[in-house]
Amino acid sequence: MTNWKRYIPEGTKDLLFEECSKKINTINRLRSLYLRSGFEEVSTPTLEFYDVFHLDNLSIEQEKMYKLFDNTGRILVLRPDMTTPIARIAATKLKEAPHPVRICYSGNIFMMNESWGGKFSEITQSGIEILGSDSLKADSEVIITAITALLSIGIKDFEIELGQAEFFKSLVEDVIFDEEEIERLRKLVENKNFARLREFVEENEDKLGKNAEALKNLPELFGGIEVLERAKNFTDNKHALLAIENIAKIYEKLDVIGLSRFVSIDLGMVQHINYYTGMTFRAYSRKVGTDILSGGRYDNLISEFGQNIPATGFGINIDSIMCALKDDSICNEFCDKYLISYDEKYINVAYNLANKLRDCGYYAEISLIKEKENIIDYCKDKKIGMLVSINCEDEVEIINIKDKTCSNISVLELFKALGE
Repeated sequence: MTNWKRYIPEGTKDLLFEECSKKINTINRLRSLYLRSGFEEVSTPTLEFYDVFHLDNLSIEQEKMYKLFDNTGRILVLRPDMTTPIARIAATKLKEAPHPVRICYSGNIFMMNESWGGKFSEITQSGIEILGSDSLKADSEVIITAITALLSIGIKDFEIELGQAEFFKSLVEDVIFDEEEIERLRKLVENKNFARLREFVEENEDKLGKNAEALKNLPELFGGIEVLERAKNFTDNKHALLAIENIAKIYEKLDVIGLSRFVSIDLGMVQHINYYTGMTFRAYSRKVGTDILSGGRYDNLISEFGQNIPATGFGINIDSIMCALKDDSICNEFCDKYLISYDEKYINVAYNLANKLRDCGYYAEISLIKEKENIIDYCKDKKIGMLVSINCEDEVEIINIKDKTCSNISVLELFKALGE
C-alpha cells in the first residue's frame, strides 16, 4: 500500500515563505478596507451540519462536499461556501440586529474539484455581505467596494461583468418546461453555446412563444451600456424590462463616480438562478483563466433559515488573486529589510536595534551566520536590502546590498534617526 505521508491531497497546496506572506498581506489589506468602510467581522466554523447547505435555493452539488460524521452519527461537512453560514447567523444570532447589517469575512472553503481542471479543492475567500437592505444603494455599494478592493490589492487589469438574474427568469416564467429543461436552457445560455442554444430554442419555439427570439440572442447581449437598449427590442415582458432598468440605474451610479470604465454588461450571465434574485456580477483578470470575484443579490437565501431578510454581497477568490499577482515586481525588488549581524559581546545592542526597527515598521532579522560572504549571499537570497554589522558598542556598519555601498554611523545617531 502506498504511504502518503510525504504528499498532500489533490487540490491542495503548500504555501512557502514569500508566497505565504503575500497571501496573508493581501487578506489583511482587504480586511482593513472592509473595516474602514463600516463592515463588521464574523467568523464561522469550518465544520457545519450538512443540513445548512442542503437547501432548495442553493446550487452546491452534495457530491462536491467533503462529508464526515460526528459522534452521534449526524452528517457534517467542511464548509463549501461562506455566504450560507452567514445567512444562518443572520437568521439566528443577528435576527434582532438593526438593519442594514454590514458583514465582512475571510476563510477557507472546501469543494471537490476535478484536478485536471486546475482548480483547488481548498480555496480562501474574502468578502462582504449587506443584510437587510433591498435598495439600489446597497447593490451599488457592493460593486463599488468590490472594485475598490481589487484596486487596493494591486489588481489593475480587470473587468466587472454585470448581469441580472431576473431578466432570464422573466423570459422563462410562463414557459411550460420542467426543471431539467430549464436547467439545460440556462447552461446553454451561460456557456454561450450559440449553436446548441439556437437548436434548442427552434425545437421548442412553440413553448417559448414570443420570448424565443430573446432567448436565442441572450448570449450576444454582452458589451457596453448600449446592450440594454438592444435587449429592450427583444421583449415586452414587464419583469424583464424592470430588470434592464435595474442594471441601467446601477451602471449610472458607477458612471457618476468614475468606475463604469471597469464594467461591462452581460445579460447572458445566468448562473444559479434559484440563488440569485437580482443583479449579479463577476470580475475577471486577463492573467487568470477563471473569475477572481463573484457576487450579487440573493434575497431568498436567509428565508431558508426562517427570516425573510434581503441580502447582497460578493466573495473574492484569494487563490485566483495570487495567480493574477504572480508576476508582480514588488516581490522581485530589494525591500526595506534589515539583517543585523553582531559580535557576541554586543547582543544587547543588536536586539535593541532590531526591536527599534520593528517598532518603526521595518523588517529586522537577527543573523545566525558567522561568515560575512555567506551573510551577504543570504541577504541577496532573501531580498534583504540592508546589512547592519555590530562589531563595537557605539558604532555600526551599514552595507547596502543592492549597490554595495558602505557607511558607518554611531549607534546613538542611528537610534535618534529612527526616533524621528
